Amino acid sequence: VTLTGYEIIKLVQISDTVMTMSIAAFENWIVDMLAEAIARKVEDFFINGTGSSQPKGIDKANTWGATNSVTVAKAGSLTAANVQTLIGLLNAGYDRNAKFVMSKKTLFTDFMPLQDTSKNHIVTVQGNSYFVYGYPVLLSDYVKEHEAFLGDFKKVCANLAEDINVKNAYDIDTNSYKYSGIAIFDCTPAIGEAFVKLVKGDA
Repeated sequence: VTLTGYEIIKLVQISDTVMTMSIAAFENWIVDMLAEAIARKVEDFFINGTGSSQPKGIDKANTWGATNSVTVAKAGSLTAANVQTLIGLLNAGYDRNAKFVMSKKTLFTDFMPLQDTSKNHIVTVQGNSYFVYGYPVLLSDYVKEHEAFLGDFKKVCANLAEDINVKNAYDIDTNSYKYSGIAIFDCTPAIGEAFVKLVKGDA
């Protein structure tokens, strides 16, 4: 696996008037906001990156088909049997570290109502943590609604080449300060078969 590096840049512009009126912690707040924005973009790439002039995410780990995904019809609803089939598609070697990742809405609207044949809910809750058939659930707004991934995320190679850098400069033309957060990041799934996908059909 060869990783390169792609720039992730986030920019915030603040007027000089606001700067003079702000509390001492204002600049630290800007830095934290930029860091969070970059972290969200990294998360997006980790899931949806195409691998073409950008990092490659888990959605491109495989060509999804019958051997590595379960499709729920556009007009259909997820069933416990669908989830069981999906789990069965993941090779046993990746089972120990496997986790689900899905949006919060998918978890609560699609997975939470499901019960197995013994009328037990397939989702269990421990504090603020959720589990589907015992597999931990990661929540991300960057997974499409009604879809999910199950896999061993340790099989994704990722590299943040350096710490997030924040630079600022005064722009005389606009009488404002510009803050730029910059990170160098790349990722790619090292082993495609370490992931399976729940797909929502479009037809």
